[in-house]
Amino acid sequence: MSDGSIVQMSAYPGWIVGVSRSALMDSYLCWVIDPDLTLLNDGREYETSNAAMMAGRAYVERNLVV
Repeated sequence: MSDGSIVQMSAYPGWIVGVSRSALMDSYLCWVIDPDLTLLNDGREYETSNAAMMAGRAYVERNLVV
């Protein structure tokens, strides 16, 4: 990522949630790696890293099979 940096990561069993900062857009992006190692992104820009992380965690919690 030449135009941004990883800000925060969180792991769940089989899942990784990450937040990166986009230098070009001055915003935060949420992304998730699922158990099949597919990289997912909701395509939204967030004003804070906390908001981006909350979106990623909510996605994982909705899709987490216990």
